[in-house]
Amino acid sequence: MKLIGAIVLLLLFLLLEGIHCPFQAVFGIPCPGCNMTTSLYYLLHGNIEASLFYHGLLIPTMIFAILVLWRHLKKDVKGRNCLVWIWVGCMFVYYLYRMIFIFPDVPMVFDETSVLAHILSMMAR
Repeated sequence: MKLIGAIVLLLLFLLLEGIHCPFQAVFGIPCPGCNMTTSLYYLLHGNIEASLFYHGLLIPTMIFAILVLWRHLKKDVKGRNCLVWIWVGCMFVYYLYRMIFIFPDVPMVFDETSVLAHILSMMAR
């Protein structure tokens, strides 16, 4: 059943051209991880300033991922879970900051082609 759901979701987003983030494709607002891929692109090309502009938590996320993997390999479930919750908290706070102080400016833009935007425009008619 999960496989069928995943296939349907994949097909839905393949049909919606130009969509990069499934969350933004549905709701029109960026998800907490939006622009992280762009941030990684700039980091890999040595442009740390641009990387931080697109997502300031990319580097801490990479560090957390390494620490979580290390805790997982050491069979330290409690330590791993603690790190994951700290990361989730950091992402939530950073997301709120971006939505309050940056949205709807670049890079936190509203997607007018989202499913929710289409539904709202149909309801407004």
